[in-house]
Amino acid sequence: MPERTTDLKDAIAFIATYPPRQCGIGTFTNDLVAAVLSRTEGRLRTVVMAVDEPSDDLPYPGEVQYRLDQHDNADYVRAAEYLNYNNVRAVSLQHEFGIFGGHDGAYALDLLRELRCPIITTFHTVLQAPNDSQRAVMDELIVLSNLLVVMSERAVAFLRNVYGAPEAKIRLIHHGVPEIPLVEPQGYKAQFEMEGRELLLTFGLLNPGKGIEYALQALPPVVERFPNLCYIVLGATHPNILREQGESYRLSLQRSARDLGLQKNVLFSARFVSLGELCEFLKAADIYLTPYLNREQITSGTLAYALGAGKPVISTPYWYAEELLAGERGRLVGFRDPQAISEVLLELLSDPPRVREMRANAYEFSRRMTWHEVGGQYLEAFREAISTARVRASMPDVSMRHVLPITGLPRPRMDHLLRLTDDTGMLQHARYSVPDRSHGYCTDDNARALVVMSKYYDLYRNTEAERLLSIYLAFVGYAQRPDGMFHNFVSYDRRFLDEVGSDDCYGRALWGLAYTMYRGPAPYVNLAKELFEGALSNLKALNLRGRAYAILGLYYYLQRYPEAEDIIEKIRRLAAAHVQSFEAGSGEDWPWFEDVVAYDNAVIPQSLLLAFEATGEARYRELGQQGLDFILGMCKRAGHFSLVGNEEWHVRGGQPATFDQQAIDACGLVEACKVAFRLTGQRQYLQHMRMAFDWFLGVNDLGESLYDFRTGGCCDGLTAQGVNRNQGAESTLCFLLALLTLTEVFSEQDRASRGTAAGRAVRIAARL
Repeated sequence: MPERTTDLKDAIAFIATYPPRQCGIGTFTNDLVAAVLSRTEGRLRTVVMAVDEPSDDLPYPGEVQYRLDQHDNADYVRAAEYLNYNNVRAVSLQHEFGIFGGHDGAYALDLLRELRCPIITTFHTVLQAPNDSQRAVMDELIVLSNLLVVMSERAVAFLRNVYGAPEAKIRLIHHGVPEIPLVEPQGYKAQFEMEGRELLLTFGLLNPGKGIEYALQALPPVVERFPNLCYIVLGATHPNILREQGESYRLSLQRSARDLGLQKNVLFSARFVSLGELCEFLKAADIYLTPYLNREQITSGTLAYALGAGKPVISTPYWYAEELLAGERGRLVGFRDPQAISEVLLELLSDPPRVREMRANAYEFSRRMTWHEVGGQYLEAFREAISTARVRASMPDVSMRHVLPITGLPRPRMDHLLRLTDDTGMLQHARYSVPDRSHGYCTDDNARALVVMSKYYDLYRNTEAERLLSIYLAFVGYAQRPDGMFHNFVSYDRRFLDEVGSDDCYGRALWGLAYTMYRGPAPYVNLAKELFEGALSNLKALNLRGRAYAILGLYYYLQRYPEAEDIIEKIRRLAAAHVQSFEAGSGEDWPWFEDVVAYDNAVIPQSLLLAFEATGEARYRELGQQGLDFILGMCKRAGHFSLVGNEEWHVRGGQPATFDQQAIDACGLVEACKVAFRLTGQRQYLQHMRMAFDWFLGVNDLGESLYDFRTGGCCDGLTAQGVNRNQGAESTLCFLLALLTLTEVFSEQDRASRGTAAGRAVRIAARL
């Protein structure tokens, strides 16, 4: 009977990692694309959207038509727009929490929400006990997807019973395997100079979860009986492990093999091999080992490939192995049990007929898993999704898009920060966009830069952000005095220009150091902690804004070290001083902390709101919200914010000065409103966040943008004569901090809509 021809006239898009990026899902996607194309004889157009780490600068093949920046939230929306306008009829998303940006890969949702075509999501991980964030991501993926593909019966059960996915959406399609003939291994060992030797194999990207150390510990009694045995550990170290830990795991395995006297019996090949090479290794192997440590592994490409080559498998009982090795296709042993591995190896190596029987069982089962079969099943899934797709536009919009549209946000850039930064730190000022060295540096800016770069790094995993952060941290460390206080001003030739910095400088230093501990790269945590703790003895007498920033620092320290109960008491003492200031300076028509509204105002109520979160003292929340609402009401005009100017500020009983308006006040409102929304759930704070940020983009008293799209810098303020075109450190850092915060909060709150009654209604409707 002739093969059915496809009726898909336009493109199918595949979204996943992709070679040459070293990733098992990338290899899977490459094989899947080839399999689908082979079933259509070129009558189908494919679009590959590769989830990319831009810093890797990989030479992708021609089928990759879009590189999706893994850590750039806004790029996910741009990617959806690209697919919507390129005649894509369906999207195949390969899902794994770790390959997409955002918390638990949540940025992928921003892409899927914008698509106008059906979505087929393949789950490479389905957790039985997800945390709240993972569960929220899974819930929305299930709602947004037209079909859900999993690779095991257990995964089907989890989707149905744990996540409540509708049966009609779920499809079981096995992991694909290459067409490898069932052969006797002896004929293929010569190419590896392994004639006459018993050959064991483990392959795949190397990481500590592979459990190779237990396989090594199992070998000495086996080698005593089979001295020619060779165990090949084939595969490069996983790029993420290599980036964070180097080759420490591989080196520990090599030391273990040496200590066990296995130098002649274990071969480590640290290569990411081609499919052709892998097939040759599989043909030559007698037994395949997967001593993995994670029971909750729901699929494994390496195990599938071993089965497809007809290899008897000895494995720990992770979920996928339990399912695939039933029916005498392999043997299961306990986790971290070298003795059990030894016993089964000795049993099988001593019983060649049993091994041949297991080989035949594995090979027969895997015929349903060949890429030819799998490609056909995916093609049918694409046809079904396209033919039955409901019009997604008819579903009610429960997102926050109308409140906080991400599409109007610039992409965060570090161009001007790089311009302002040298090997000492960040220069304070600029003449236009050119750094002005005559004023040198200040701790205020370098501490604020620690916050910005820590957030930037956490969101985008950008190596340049990590490099800059080390410079700013070194500056703050240099500025710290023996008594724990900080100098603020440093000349261009690195001389201190003051005896000691202000309380504001001290508080901002605590904030920057704590935020580095909270969200910065791991290598910098210890130094930031040492500097922070060395400064704590100076908390006793601080001015209003110094106290506010110190509370921010203590709060973020507590997020990193929640067991530090003494920090809660320090927050309580500083917040109590805030309350005293409020009660002494406020009135019925003046709910504020002093008799003037001056600069950097919003950090004061923000700090009280965070103090409430840390201590549970309701009075802090009450006064924090009153103070923030007072500032918002003072600044709000019809459709925009008019910030309090620094010419005369706003003295109690007078009128607020219109100019000069400063970037620090707009950023402060964004940050404070973020906290207020999180604690109250009141949506007007989201609107105020956006209005405060739009001040930078020209929604202000003068109708002029302070952000320079050419340089990536931010102008220093609004004056009566127009925009101050100098692009100094404070204004640029404030712009970036506000932008990063808004981008992050947009993602969180767009997803948070799943928890509303409307969101639940949509999920229920989608499952009917």
